[in-house]
Amino acid sequence: MKKILFATTALVATAGVAAADVSFGGYARWGVDHVEGRVGDETRIESRFRLVVTATTESDGGLTFGSQIRYQANEGTSGYSATSVTAMGSGAVVGGHGGFNSPRFWVSTGGLEISMGHVQGALEFMPGMYAGSVGLTGLGYANVVYNYAGDLYTSGGNGRQGVDIKYSAGDFSAHLSHSMKQNGYGFNGTTERTAGWVAYSFGDYSAALALQDSNQSGDNEWALTASGTFGPANVTLQVADNGNMIANSNTMKYGLAASFDVGAATSVSAYINHDEALNGFTGDENMGVGVVHDLGGGASVRGGIADTAGTTRADLGVQFSF
Repeated sequence: MKKILFATTALVATAGVAAADVSFGGYARWGVDHVEGRVGDETRIESRFRLVVTATTESDGGLTFGSQIRYQANEGTSGYSATSVTAMGSGAVVGGHGGFNSPRFWVSTGGLEISMGHVQGALEFMPGMYAGSVGLTGLGYANVVYNYAGDLYTSGGNGRQGVDIKYSAGDFSAHLSHSMKQNGYGFNGTTERTAGWVAYSFGDYSAALALQDSNQSGDNEWALTASGTFGPANVTLQVADNGNMIANSNTMKYGLAASFDVGAATSVSAYINHDEALNGFTGDENMGVGVVHDLGGGASVRGGIADTAGTTRADLGVQFSF
């Protein structure tokens, strides 16, 4: 991440105000992706540019104040203002422009951070939730067992407005998030959610447990992840109960994810899970495998293939961070 330090005179005209630290970072990716049965062309060009702008300053008392905003543009699918993420894709609607999302603001000291604005969402940031992500694009992110049935940090538009409280001390960490009902403000509408997780690491192993209270019947109720290193592989168990959308229906999703190195510059990730909510609540499997080859300098070649409830997906391309 490149950093630019702006002097006080470049930011304010009043003497005695400390300079702010403004940093720019993100990534760019491009390649091709394939989705079996997709309307139009099954194989398309895929690209994304993401820029994250972070501004921080420190008070005389040692408190850190910060704000962050994200710009993102994809290939012809970057009209973010009215999107919602679904379980099997990014949810971006077709449009001809990229855009910034709404900002989040925080104050932190030691291991405690309290933020307000664009809510991050505890389930979205739960340890082990994204284990097993494959390919250049995530190939639908069917490895994410909470099925996006909760608050999450979005790349464009207003997002959900709320509060996040995060804390870490040694091997212990926790995250609590809350978004309230606010009609006509952001994307909150009549939805209200409170979610939180606690996690603990012990040696080569870690575990996290999350709970959510929501007024939406299809939202996630709880999730559990447990990770460990076994020989050359890091393995993660993932389990979630994604709400009772239909009376007496099955809602569990559970599976395994793994990653391991196959050389000095090449790694492999894979996952397999069973989602009882698929196929009219009769259940179906998702699975995928991906390869990342590090080119150095933050650049890598990435590709993968996945079967998401019977639909074949594949991608291949290049990504670099900056």
